[in-house]
Amino acid sequence: MISEDGAVDYADLARELANMVHGYPYGDPFALLGWIASEVKSDPESRRGRAMTAALWASRWYARWRVTDPALIDDLIEAAGHAATVLEAAGCTAPGAHEDPQVDEDPEEAGDVVARIGDPEGWLARRPDDEDIEAYACPGFVAGLAAEAEQVLKDARAERFNAPDTAHLDERFLTADGHTDIDALMTDVERQRGSRLDPTAQSAALWAARRLLGDARPAERTSLALAVSHLAQHCAWGSAAPGVVTLYREALLTFDLSVLDRPCPHPEAHPGISLRDVPSLARTVAAGVDGGEGCPHRVAAHVRKMIDYTGGYLGVEDAPA
Repeated sequence: MISEDGAVDYADLARELANMVHGYPYGDPFALLGWIASEVKSDPESRRGRAMTAALWASRWYARWRVTDPALIDDLIEAAGHAATVLEAAGCTAPGAHEDPQVDEDPEEAGDVVARIGDPEGWLARRPDDEDIEAYACPGFVAGLAAEAEQVLKDARAERFNAPDTAHLDERFLTADGHTDIDALMTDVERQRGSRLDPTAQSAALWAARRLLGDARPAERTSLALAVSHLAQHCAWGSAAPGVVTLYREALLTFDLSVLDRPCPHPEAHPGISLRDVPSLARTVAAGVDGGEGCPHRVAAHVRKMIDYTGGYLGVEDAPA
């Protein structure tokens, strides 16, 4: 894609952008997006900068739904905003001589916009009948692409990197004496079935996560962690918002895993905790019924698994010791 002298193969870049949007990138898509942002910020008015701005635009929906790092989203927003400002000030190079091209959401067509701008000679060699090629490189046209990308990414930042408020659920999940009503909590949590995220279940798990991070009583912590784990285990299947999964993980990281440093007192290995077991196990633990199912070693192993799982989803390298 980039030669030793720094030249960009725009046809190759266009193909990689389309592959990325389709979900089959050849390289690291997050590294590619970071490089695109850097290129756009350095000189958006140059032909290379305009091509990279188009590349940012072409990848906006991938970034919106697949990027889990808020810093990368912020970097892309900054780049798109800078390009929009610079290119809008530059304006159209030939007012009245051409109309803005019409482009759609097709990944291949979006990639072709990048190739047209970055390497017009190469494009014309393949498509000699393309009479509107310079209209794609017009600063005024590319400014519109930058503005559109900036708005999509700003919306993503607001919607996907903030966890919804759950203070209103105190009335439902707290008893008169300030304890957690585990049965009411798990009634909402167990609404989560299949891959599609249930908003009521997610809100309950977020409430449980905040309770773990705040005023959870010692006797509640295991059941609360199980409630959080139930939704955490669905994060990849349901494409959960990174802000939501981050809160799940922060809460689970407060759970005491030190029991794993000691041998389990039970002679036989415990089975793993399956999704269907979580609601009943949380209720069993809360009721103080000890049949071995709620062994602290078994629960801690499950929580550690969910910490690792959510860390993988978020692209976090660190894992519990």
